[in-house]
Amino acid sequence: MPPTYYLGLCAIAKDETTFLREWAGYHHFIGFEKIYVYDNESLTPARDTLAEFYDLGVCDTYTLQGQGMQLVAYNHCLKYHGSEFEWLAFFDIDEFLCLKQDDDARVLLRDYENYSALAVNWNIFGSSGHINLPRGLVIKNFTQSLGYNNNCKCIVRPAMVKMPFTAHHFIYTDGIAVNADCIPAYGAYAPLAVDKICLNHYQFRSQYDYEQKCNRSDATYGSYNHRSIDSFYKQIYAKTEESIDMLPLVDSIEKMAINSAWQKKNTIDFSNISNKTLMEIIELINNYMKDNNFAASEVILAMSYNMFKQNMDYMLLGIALLSKAGKFSRALSMAEELVRLHPAPPAYTAWLECLTLAGRRKEGLALRDFLEFILAHERDEANRNKIEAALQKTRDYYGRYADIPA
Repeated sequence: MPPTYYLGLCAIAKDETTFLREWAGYHHFIGFEKIYVYDNESLTPARDTLAEFYDLGVCDTYTLQGQGMQLVAYNHCLKYHGSEFEWLAFFDIDEFLCLKQDDDARVLLRDYENYSALAVNWNIFGSSGHINLPRGLVIKNFTQSLGYNNNCKCIVRPAMVKMPFTAHHFIYTDGIAVNADCIPAYGAYAPLAVDKICLNHYQFRSQYDYEQKCNRSDATYGSYNHRSIDSFYKQIYAKTEESIDMLPLVDSIEKMAINSAWQKKNTIDFSNISNKTLMEIIELINNYMKDNNFAASEVILAMSYNMFKQNMDYMLLGIALLSKAGKFSRALSMAEELVRLHPAPPAYTAWLECLTLAGRRKEGLALRDFLEFILAHERDEANRNKIEAALQKTRDYYGRYADIPA
């Protein structure tokens, strides 16, 4: 049985009533299809706070009693719900995933299908001068960043996970965790890789909120609370930088919060994709491309990639989609994967076009020479036409340079 969802989210919450709706709505908006919240004895039950998400089928809640229940919650979610997901993230309520190059988290994750987990670095945020908790969104009110660090949280592939080791990293049955640059991450830390993605950690949501945190038990360590109000005072005087990565989403999230009309940016669910045939997927992607809805096409491509990446026609369509969407480096990566899977003329011509579009001049010229050698020996007319067309595009592109023969 294929997973029901492509991307899900798990968290434990204790008295996060003020922030829960924004946190759940934001992550649903950027592509998280299902969210499990483990309520650790909140004064206002999380089930009540998230009632609208519960009615939509987006959120489910469990109640946990006792201290230090974070890993208990994570283990439970993996055991009883892990098989529902292709990818499952484990974040706290003061952590918001920040996408810097994509609109939908599911599109980004396609680049990491060969790994067990994606380790996402923290971007720590200060109090932005707030003593009392301001009205409005966290992502709007707190924009002063204290900087990135090597601490990470993980988005894992549950089929490859044995158990959580800490709140920050897991033990895997197969494969490894990597950062956004595909560099291995070991333990709770990962080399900095924040050009594509980071995890905004709103650690100091006003002095009032931080005092509340200090006074309650810790989700991981129980009665031992490692927080100190001194940390809040230190961050007041620390150097900060304005971070505006989240601001483009503020209007959309505010409108949904006011109108209680929460929805994903791209309303495409994995359950609608996983049972489709190859031809149905290709038709669906083509239809969205005809409407210039590249964002929806990319989501479908990401969710169906593992099912059909062995098929050349599917891969060629994906490369064409990414190229039209201006995602040249991602198209190039897919073309290289296609050449590994199918070292045939159509794959090489797609690779050449991607190298050309990505401005990879040296590699493009080397591959051009190789294809000209193939052309001299290729007998299949269709393949010859494809190679000649790709070579002509390359000649047109490189012909602009005086030192490159057309």
